Amino acid sequence: MILNQPPNQDQIWDLCIVGTGPVGIALAMECERLGREVLMLESGGSEVNPKPTDDCHATVVNPQHHDPMEMTVRRALGGTSWLWGGRCVPYNDLDFIGRDFVPDSKWPIRHEDIKPWYEPACEYMLCGGHTFQIPFDRELKAGLTVESIERWAMEPHLIRFYRRRLQKSERIKICLNSTMIDLDLGQNGQSVEGIVVATQKGKVRIRARRVVLATGGVEATRLLLAVQRRWPDHFGGTGGPLGRYYMGHLSGRVASLVFDDPASIADYDLVLDSGGAYRRRRFALTEQTQLENKLLNCAFWIDNPQFCDPRHRSGVLSAYFLVLTIPPIGRRAQAASDRPLELGPKPYPIGAHLMNIVGDGPQFAKDVYMILRDRFKRTKKSSYTLHNRGGRFALYYHGEQMPNPDNRIVLTDELDRHGLPRVCIDFCFAGDDVRSIVDTHHLLDVGLQANRIGHLEFRYPPERLESRVMELAKDGHHQVGTTRMGDDPRDSVVDQNLKVHGVDNLYVVSTSVYRTDGQANSTLLAVALAMRLADHLNCTVRNLDQVVLSSQG
Repeated sequence: MILNQPPNQDQIWDLCIVGTGPVGIALAMECERLGREVLMLESGGSEVNPKPTDDCHATVVNPQHHDPMEMTVRRALGGTSWLWGGRCVPYNDLDFIGRDFVPDSKWPIRHEDIKPWYEPACEYMLCGGHTFQIPFDRELKAGLTVESIERWAMEPHLIRFYRRRLQKSERIKICLNSTMIDLDLGQNGQSVEGIVVATQKGKVRIRARRVVLATGGVEATRLLLAVQRRWPDHFGGTGGPLGRYYMGHLSGRVASLVFDDPASIADYDLVLDSGGAYRRRRFALTEQTQLENKLLNCAFWIDNPQFCDPRHRSGVLSAYFLVLTIPPIGRRAQAASDRPLELGPKPYPIGAHLMNIVGDGPQFAKDVYMILRDRFKRTKKSSYTLHNRGGRFALYYHGEQMPNPDNRIVLTDELDRHGLPRVCIDFCFAGDDVRSIVDTHHLLDVGLQANRIGHLEFRYPPERLESRVMELAKDGHHQVGTTRMGDDPRDSVVDQNLKVHGVDNLYVVSTSVYRTDGQANSTLLAVALAMRLADHLNCTVRNLDQVVLSSQG
């Protein structure tokens, strides 16, 4: 049930979940399935509105590496699923081990502890299945693998799919325009006795037996930092792990993949899975190769080539390029930040692009038809990669960032409209992050050539590669690491079961609990952790119920 007013303040809820993004929704529905009563708090309304999102404003020390928070979060029913593209990718086994060249990287759990929860997570994420390894048609050598796949949610804006179910639920109550601004930890600080919530009718106090912060990583960290001002010894102490080790991903394009056989692109393009969702193979180095070469985790996939390069020999891409060269139309067709890269240097090779259009013949008409047809499918493609006669494609990389305690989030003295301190984000990438991306490209090129798949052509000279990767390095969406998981409260904020150290009934299920960020975007793992937490909470409550019944008997 979705409410526009605060709940009965006299009621004590089984579970209160703060946040209604993909993680919060999945956790609530799983707890509902297990027979539990759930209250959810959503800071925004039923639709996206700029005003509550303004509450997330933060000072960013290095804006060249971190997007403004107003761009990376949404305060509305559905949370950041309004921004999510729908890509679902699991982490790898090596992301959880203690790699000697990645400081502070060992998780207190194994990947095996998470894997059983990917299946229900995929069901909630609507990505068509939970298989993420598909054997290739031949054995590859030289450290190359193409067996891992990514899946795409059939409806990335999850609330569009789940709104009716949540509205009809008798066990889930969602309070809109209800912003958690404080936690009452009682006199000893060992248990949440109340949640202070700002509503349109003023502040209210809500009680729950267990509280779960299922917000984005920055917001979960901000809330705990605000509580820590009153309890300076909590969460590892002032200057401890809370707010530190902030991580994101390096991504971009610095090379083209030229296939030996242009038709082989079909093996690596988006295909519609039998489950009704799209999936795609990814290029990567094997885990053994990464460990032997002391490389951070990285994955690659193909994308459309630069429109300005006529060597792609695609009539549609050349036609789009010609449209971009007409300023009044080009400004509408392509974002201003991307147009210079896609246009390339002058003079423009107009003649070569016209020859592509003429030479493509029937394929030009076929490509236009396919694009229009796919736009009106019920399950839409996340992107459209046009096959071209040149077999030339951009290669997109998505790579891990080294954990760094100096990348951090701290409170400022500036307050939002509810009186909650805003944060300052001090975040950047390091030379080791960049060098790993460049070295991985070179080893990938060796693997592609050794297996006669193709080769890489770099867009920049060797001496320019690292600086270009650094220029492209920018995140702020994945928000990893600042309430990290661990066994030692001096080194972490939550334990193996996501319970905050030292507080009996407070949990965090967010990308911020990760100790490493791997090659994968962060959503699927967070939802898998939510499934694992739901099971843990259910078992804990069931055991407590049995103790109570035994004592009564």
